[in-house]
Parts: sequence; C-alpha cells; structure tokens
Amino acid sequence: MLPQASSCTMAAIRRFLRLPVPLFLVLVFGPSPPGPASTLRAQGTQLTPQESRLYRDARSLIDWTPHQIRSDHELRKLRPAESQQELPAILREVGEQVATFFRDLPDTTCTEEVRAGPCGLGVGCRTTFEDKFRYLVLLHGENGMGLMTEYRTDMKGHPVDYQKLADLAVLTYGFALAPLDHFNPPNLTASRFRYFGRQEADGKETHVVGFAEIPGVYGGPGEFGPENRQAALFVQGLAWIDPTTHQILRIRTWLLAPRTDVGLVSLVTLVEYSAVHLPDIPTTFWLPATVTVTSVMVDAKLNQHQFRNVHRYSDYKLFRVQSRIGPVPKK
Repeated sequence: MLPQASSCTMAAIRRFLRLPVPLFLVLVFGPSPPGPASTLRAQGTQLTPQESRLYRDARSLIDWTPHQIRSDHELRKLRPAESQQELPAILREVGEQVATFFRDLPDTTCTEEVRAGPCGLGVGCRTTFEDKFRYLVLLHGENGMGLMTEYRTDMKGHPVDYQKLADLAVLTYGFALAPLDHFNPPNLTASRFRYFGRQEADGKETHVVGFAEIPGVYGGPGEFGPENRQAALFVQGLAWIDPTTHQILRIRTWLLAPRTDVGLVSLVTLVEYSAVHLPDIPTTFWLPATVTVTSVMVDAKLNQHQFRNVHRYSDYKLFRVQSRIGPVPKK
C-alpha cells in the first residue's frame, strides 16, 4: 500500500485511490523542506532486518556484464574501458572539483519552472500541474563538510502551501545538487565506483563513471514512508564527466532496490548541469539546468501509477538576507 504520511497527504492519497483525482505527494531527496508534506527525507543509515536482507540481495550496475551495459539505452555508444586503471585519478580530480564547488558556492536563488503529471503506457506523460517558484540552495559549514539545504518558496518569497496546489500530481524536491555529494571526498568510501569508458554527450567527449551507495555505510540516504516505518532509499547511478575540466555534466540515478513494501517501485532522476556566472563572483559554477524525476508507485490494489516531474532552473542570483536593527515600535 502507499506510504502513510501526514494527514494532508493521506487525504490526497485517499482521493488518488479513487481516480482520476490526482495524488498530492512530495518526494524529497536529501534534507526535507519544513512542513507536513514531506514524506522522503535524509536520515541515518541504520537498517531494519528486512532492509538488510533486501539490500544484501541487490545487484548494482557495478557488476553489470557487457550485455547489460549495451542494453542500457544511454550507453549504446559507449566505448568501454579496458581496465579500471583510470578510475582512481578520475575520482581524485572530480572529488577535488566537487569539494571546491561545495566550499565556494554562495547561498543561491533561482527561478524554478515545474511541469508535472501522470504517465500512461503507450500514451506518454501528461502535464496536469505547471507553476513557477523561487528555489534556494543554502550551504552551511566549511570545506564541503556542511549541510546543504534546497528550499522552495513562491515567487514572492513565501513558503509554499502544498495543500493549495490542487492540480498537483507528484511534486519532487531536493534532487538538484544532492547527487554531486557521491563524489565529495568524504563520501568516496561509502559508495562503490566503476569506470565504464568514454562516450560523447551533448557534443562533448566524457568519462562515464558508475556509482552505487553501500547500504548501511552511505551517510545520507533518502527515506520514504511514515515516521514509524520509513524505508531507506539507497541509489546507484551514472555520471558523465568532462575529462579536461573534471566537471560533472549530467547524473542519472535510480534505486538500488525497489521498495514495494512501502509502495515505491522505482525512482529515476536525470540532472543536467550548465555553466552559471553569478554577479560579482569570478568563479563559474556548474548548476542544475534541468532535473527530470520519474517515479512509479503501487497502491493497495497493486495497481502501478507513474508520474514525471520536469524542473527547469534559470536566472541564478546570489541570495542575501537583509536585516535591520532599530527601536521596537510603540503600540
């Protein structure tokens, strides 16, 4: 059955089970936004006995055979690596790039355009929800060891009232920068890596590196489900990396194992990055341009429902909080 989340989400789930009224459900990867609508959040790595068995039997892309590699639709033009000799140097260079990124990136805001809706077999995906938001990326800490918070507001800077988004199907959140953290040097021992080879992506030659979080070791998995029965969501994925600048150009992730025990069959993300020049800062930052999230859920009757979110980010700016100290006005 679908996860039991907050009361507002449960009401929408009950409506969803009487289609065609859309489901209201917020999926979050990484730190959760404030408010009761969050059902997927970053927590610790302690696994239940059931999760330990599930992930013990999971097979990741790290162990793919040549046939499985050729079967992946995005690796059909891959020139396979003959060995893993290049992998340590690639991880070192990319890790330095990611650590510098998290160290130097200032608090940033941008415009987020969201299009979301259900998908059907043979009919593609429909857009039943479309809106604009302000999206904030706030970093806390030093040397890439702090916390990263992605936060959404309306265009006037007010918190989003998700309960009022009547046309919403599934709204995803927090997928923009979190995938980069797999390559952050402190996290390199918490995932397995494999060098797949070279491939042209968007007209550029790239290294293709696969990664898979190690269940019980990776420190920031997502979680899905009610607070008293949350399922740890460990992921695996592919990264396309510029061999000259060591910049990650795109990342695709998916679940290491389905979590049908809490109603989540699959969760696939594709993040595409582009160069951004922030005002008054000489450094060029590669920030998300487009994030596509496709989720498949199963209801109590074992019917599967697929949803897709497309997030487009533009107009990046520095985020500054202004405050003023003065006398308290008399009543």
